Amino acid sequence: MLYTFLKYYVRLCLFFYHKKIKVVGKENIPKNGAVLFISNHPNALLDPILIVTNNVRDIHFLSRASAFKNNIIAKFLKSIKMIPVYRKRDGVDILVENRSTFSKSVELMRTKKTLYIAAEGSHNVQRRVRELKKGFVHVIHDTLKKHPEVNIQIIPIGLNYDTVLDYSSSVAVYYGKPINVKEYYVKNDSLPSTNKLLKVVRNSMKTLTTHIENEESYDKILNKLNALNVDYLNPVKTNEIIESLDDYSIDTQKHSTKKRKSLLYYFVVLNSLIPWIIWKKLEKNIKEKEFISTFRFAVGSTLFPLFYIIQSLIISCFFGNIIALIYFGCSILIGLLLTKTSKI
Repeated sequence: MLYTFLKYYVRLCLFFYHKKIKVVGKENIPKNGAVLFISNHPNALLDPILIVTNNVRDIHFLSRASAFKNNIIAKFLKSIKMIPVYRKRDGVDILVENRSTFSKSVELMRTKKTLYIAAEGSHNVQRRVRELKKGFVHVIHDTLKKHPEVNIQIIPIGLNYDTVLDYSSSVAVYYGKPINVKEYYVKNDSLPSTNKLLKVVRNSMKTLTTHIENEESYDKILNKLNALNVDYLNPVKTNEIIESLDDYSIDTQKHSTKKRKSLLYYFVVLNSLIPWIIWKKLEKNIKEKEFISTFRFAVGSTLFPLFYIIQSLIISCFFGNIIALIYFGCSILIGLLLTKTSKI
């Protein structure tokens, strides 16, 4: 019940947070059976949140173990189907804890459930699919060694943001065609089958999101794409443009234009002054830029509505319930209008 409630509440909050959410290829998601969802990872915790809330299946997903340090928080995270995964930076000794993580992952596959893994291993705002880590392939091999009858499907996913750092952004989630792992699994030949599967999944993901292959010319190509004002929510068209960039006459000279805040923005800030101040102080302490949107979303989906509720209760004490309800509704409405009309 908690998982279901949070799934729909967070989905509602995402509607208020993003200007537009576009989902393509949901028909590719198997309605039953073991499924591994594999995606690129440009935007920290917003990536799994978007996939979980725009999916017909209930999804378990791996998350960095540092989020599970507090016992109370750990219990809550596990209740919403999060599984801790440990990295080398967490300490060599603690890596043994991953045995439990892999065991749980294998059990999910055996019982025909789902698991989401951001297979690049870390977040990065670059518009490219990086080399995939082998963790999800190990889950496949361990499962099929113990339970060869299990049929595992991989659904590659491309996450496409028009901007990762700014508010309000739009996002497109592209689900690719299922990949049957048994077509690439060789029981006693793990290395070649692993490399082949990694290549097949990555190649599929490269068609589902903007992919700039040339790392040395990455900034130059990105500047050209920005100058062309490409639609990053349409990776198929954008990748076609990348392939034929030499055919375009492009002026990449940057013109400094100061972005002006709308009157609506200042009205929302004035009406939400305390949570807005908390957010601005929190933003200064965020060390990894990929977490900016995650923390902004967390504050926006908790402190802002809570603050409106408190203000509504105060208003009801002086002016009655009707006026309080009108105020609360207007606060929500102008927040939604700001999201849907903001220009990045």
